[in-house]
Amino acid sequence: MVRAVGVDPGTGSMDILGFDDNDMKVFLDASIPRDEVTRDPSIPLRVIVEHTGGEVDAIVAPSGYGMPLVRVQEAPIEYILEATFVHNVDARRRLRIIGLRELMIRFRESDLPAWFTPGVVHLKSVPDYRKMGRIDMGTADKVYTVAAALRDEVEAYGYRPEDSSFIVVEAGYAYTAVIAVRNGVIVDGIGGTSGWWGFLGGGFMDSEVAYAMAHVEPSFSKSRLFEGGASSLIGSTSLEELVARYRRGDDKAVEAVEMLTEGMVKGVLAMLASNPKPNRLYMSGRLFRLELIGEQIKYGVKEALDNIGISIPIASVTRLGSRTKEGATGAAIIANGLAGGRYKWVVESLRLKSSGGSIFDNVPYSSVSMKMRSVFTSQSNGT
Repeated sequence: MVRAVGVDPGTGSMDILGFDDNDMKVFLDASIPRDEVTRDPSIPLRVIVEHTGGEVDAIVAPSGYGMPLVRVQEAPIEYILEATFVHNVDARRRLRIIGLRELMIRFRESDLPAWFTPGVVHLKSVPDYRKMGRIDMGTADKVYTVAAALRDEVEAYGYRPEDSSFIVVEAGYAYTAVIAVRNGVIVDGIGGTSGWWGFLGGGFMDSEVAYAMAHVEPSFSKSRLFEGGASSLIGSTSLEELVARYRRGDDKAVEAVEMLTEGMVKGVLAMLASNPKPNRLYMSGRLFRLELIGEQIKYGVKEALDNIGISIPIASVTRLGSRTKEGATGAAIIANGLAGGRYKWVVESLRLKSSGGSIFDNVPYSSVSMKMRSVFTSQSNGT
């Protein structure tokens, strides 16, 4: 029996799920508001210790943008700084990512059997040319969701790992990411900051906007990456307000849902270039659990694809817990596999152990890339 725990660092909440693979019993299913973790980054470690008594075989710790697969105690501090990179002004503003950084450092200083894991850009199964000019092709937590979807593809639908081809849409509180899996490996991805609109975030930025912003706000905050999405259209960051206004037929709320739906369709169509014959389209994340709106978005995506002659079965990603998100399930599955449990095949299929490189490797301006790595991995940067 392997007891495994996964930690999913969402924008709205940090979710922790633990299960044993003997009877698939969930022994830890906790969701902590992210602001609480920012104020006290030790909370997740305390929750894990309280629920396991230290009796756990493996933990997948939150890993930000990701890093090559490594035990937390063996991770160089530079890996953590890079996986949570912000400039010093943002560090002083104490954005949520600083709380995440401090939590990762606490994991590193602990004696827990925990691992930091890669993002999509670290995976060798993704061709180098697709990585060109990219940092965010899907953060580490998006890989968690892929792991959960791969489990479904094999256990629920009967495919062998090597025959598993699908696309995952992960629509969280802040961002929407889309990832392509072909023959059991991740081959491409559009991260939340490099794709279309999410609820908070506007996704990719027009290069002309980036040029103009760099001039008027030379040290513009990473908090800007949480603006420009559907929430900007309705003038509110409240999902509850979006639901209430959509139910009333509010024009802006209806347009916001259309915006989110269209962004997902465009993301899926882009991934079809890398994975032209997916068995399934998995939809995951907080937006799909919104009353009324989640089903409307699913219907809208299916209708849009059907209208252009593309028919892909749509499925939801299975959650092992009732409180935690799909990403927490996937993180725990990866942890189980790293401990040699029943999901060892998931880790092997996704080739997590062969991950490598830096998130800055693919910035095409060599002098800038080197400077980025130097600046953002300096120990004077927000530590």
